[in-house]
Amino acid sequence: MDIIGILGVACGSVAIPLAATATATSVVGISQGVSAQQRAAAGDDSGEADKEDPRLSKFNLLVQSEDQSSSARHLLQNKCIVLRQGKLYLDGADPNYRIFSDGHPFSGFYLDYPAGKKPMGLVSTISREPPELNWIYADRSDGCVKYGNKSASINHIHGAWDWTPDKTRLTLEEWEGFVAVEESPGVFFLAYDQNDDHLASLGEKRRVVECCLQRVLEPPKTEK
Repeated sequence: MDIIGILGVACGSVAIPLAATATATSVVGISQGVSAQQRAAAGDDSGEADKEDPRLSKFNLLVQSEDQSSSARHLLQNKCIVLRQGKLYLDGADPNYRIFSDGHPFSGFYLDYPAGKKPMGLVSTISREPPELNWIYADRSDGCVKYGNKSASINHIHGAWDWTPDKTRLTLEEWEGFVAVEESPGVFFLAYDQNDDHLASLGEKRRVVECCLQRVLEPPKTEK
C-alpha cells in the first residue's frame, strides 16, 4: 500500500504541500522536482530558483462548451471542476448552488511528472485539511479524468499537460480533447476523448458533450 507523504516546499512566501507516494525518497524526489523546475524557469544553472515560475501558479478550472451538436451544452456552461470519489465532476461555480457536498474545487498547478521523460504533469489539492496533492490523469480504459498518487496514475495518461498559446485554457497531449459525460440526469464528469470520437471506441453509450477548460488563476496569498 502506498503511503501518502506531505511536504511543504517553499515557493516564494508560500509553502506548497506536496503529496508523494511510497517512501520518504519519493517525497524528497518530488520536492527536488519543484526546485529544479523553478531553476529551469530562471534560465540558468546558478541554483537560484525562479519563485515566479508561472507554471507553479495555482488555478481553478471553469467549463465552457460550444458543442453545437449537443443540446446539453448549456448544462455545462460556467460550471467549475470539483474532485470527489476519485473523479473530476462538474458542479456549480457558486458554492450556494453546488450539488456535491463532498466536492473539493480543483486547485492545481503544473509539475514535471517523475517518470520516463518527465512530461509536464498536473496536480491538485484534494482536500483542505490536510492539504494533500494528487496527480491528475486520464484513465486509458474509459477516458475518465481522475486523481490519485503516482502508482494510480503511472500506467495511464498523466501528461503532457499544458496550456493553450494564450495560456487561458488547459490542454492534454497538445490539444483540448475534453468532454463531459452524463453519469445521471444533469450530473456530468470530465473525460479525455483521446481518439476524438466521443469515447465511442471505449464503449461509452451515455451522453457526451465536448468542452474546454478555462484556467482561472487564484489570487496570490499574502503574508499575515
